[in-house]
Formats: sequence, structure tokens, C-alpha cells
Amino acid sequence: MARVLGLKQLLQRTYHFLEHLPVEFTHSFGRLTDNFIMIIWGQSGNGKSNLIMQLLRTLMLHGNVMYVGLEEGFENTMQMTALRHLNEESHTGKIVFADHEMTYAELMIRLVKKKSPRFIIIDSLQYWNINYEQYKALKERFKKKSFVFISHANGKNPEGATAQKIRYDAPIKVRVEGCVAFVISRYGGNNPYVIWEEGAKKYWGSQFRKIVGPRPKETLVEPEQLQLVSE
Repeated sequence: MARVLGLKQLLQRTYHFLEHLPVEFTHSFGRLTDNFIMIIWGQSGNGKSNLIMQLLRTLMLHGNVMYVGLEEGFENTMQMTALRHLNEESHTGKIVFADHEMTYAELMIRLVKKKSPRFIIIDSLQYWNINYEQYKALKERFKKKSFVFISHANGKNPEGATAQKIRYDAPIKVRVEGCVAFVISRYGGNNPYVIWEEGAKKYWGSQFRKIVGPRPKETLVEPEQLQLVSE
């Protein structure tokens, strides 16, 4: 049955946020609640993998992470990526990796268990091959968890009908091009995030400063400084 709230009840609702995020994340992605949905897409070789690893390191400060590597699985390329970005002493026990055998049905079973991961990264939607109804069922069943979906790109858009629908539904939409993440977030921020500055400067050339805009100061952005937006 649908719930109906009055204005007073709506204004009195409380929400939980991820605290002490790096200023550059807040500047771009906004003040994230502890249960968000994000979709990231972009052409190969533009910085998606580096962005995902940077996101992983940040999320692991707030809870355990499961990375479902449907494309790479446990291949040497995934091992090399982990070696470059993750420290064994600091991150052991905070992240687990799953391969292409992690089906939608098995993930649903695993997430019901106690102490299951708080943050789940699916890489990629095209390899997982779910439909939009399954996506909605997943987010409704696990409202206290956060999901990050990685998608292939078709031009400047996510590839395929399901990815396109998730793009419209997800509160955080991230298009990656030339080592820069272009963010549309209902949580605020909405400034480009530089994934790798050297690579971004090489790709964008003289347009780099104009595209990136003012960089965040080395202080945390206060919530009232963030503008909420919607599509």
C-alpha cells in the first residue's frame, strides 16, 4: 500500500549521509546518502577503471564492498589493477571480488545474509544482462545498500535499453571521457571530476581549464553550499 506524508512529516524525515568524504568527491558527486545508486559509462580507455578504483577506496572507509567483475573476473588484468590501486595491508577484508558466475539470482541470495557487503559494483551491465524490472526489484529489496553500475557506451550515452532506463532512474549519472567524469547528481556537486590530471590535460589540451572549471579548495564543502538538481 502506498504511503502518504504531510508536509510536516516530510520535513521531519531524517537521512543518513556518508561523512568525511574527500572534498573532491563532494565537489563533484554531492553529499551522498548511505544508500545511493550510480551509473558510470564511457568508452574504453577513457578512465573508467581508474575512477572505479578511486571510488572503491573511498567507499571502503564506510563499509565492505563487493566488486562483481563480470568482464575481467579474476584475470591478470584485474590483479594488476588491484595491485596499482589497493593496498593489501589497508584493504584486506574490506573488499571481495566476484567473477562472471555471480548471477543476478545468486547476488540476491548473498545480499540477504548478515554482514553482506554494503556497497556493490557491477561491471558491467551488458555482461550481467538484466532487464529493468530486475534492476527495480534489486533496489527495492535492498534499500539500505548502494549500487554502482558500470556500462559500455554508445556515443555519449549508455549502451542498451536497460542501461538507458537506469540512467534516467539513478540519482547519480557519470559519463567518463578523457580522464574526466562529467557528473549529474541529485545530491549536489555537479562539477567535473578529474580522474587523472596528466591524462586529462593531454586529452583536452587548451580546453582543459574551461571544461574542468574551478577546482575545490582543500576543505570540506558544507551541505548548504551544495545545490540539489534534478533532470
